[in-house]
Amino acid sequence: MLQITVELLPLGNQSPECRKHLGHAEVVNVGGDAAYGNYEIRLFDDTGAQFKTAHLADYPRFATTVFDLVARGVATALAGREELPPRPVHPWRNSGQ
Repeated sequence: MLQITVELLPLGNQSPECRKHLGHAEVVNVGGDAAYGNYEIRLFDDTGAQFKTAHLADYPRFATTVFDLVARGVATALAGREELPPRPVHPWRNSGQ
């Protein structure tokens, strides 16, 4: 399993007392073979509550960096498919004007 932790480090201060946990993701190997893996992606908020789950099937192991697996997994969990969703828009901005 891979665990990806997202923390806020105010002004780059890495001391433990300044860190703020924003959430984490887990990429869990759930099957496949030596060449292709199947993964479950789980997203958790700052309280540790799981809020999204997704699956990547037949992902080519060792074909690229681990960051490609993480990015595709998070995108799939958020968008429901292996691509990034549209950028969010602030509620006070009207995209039509």
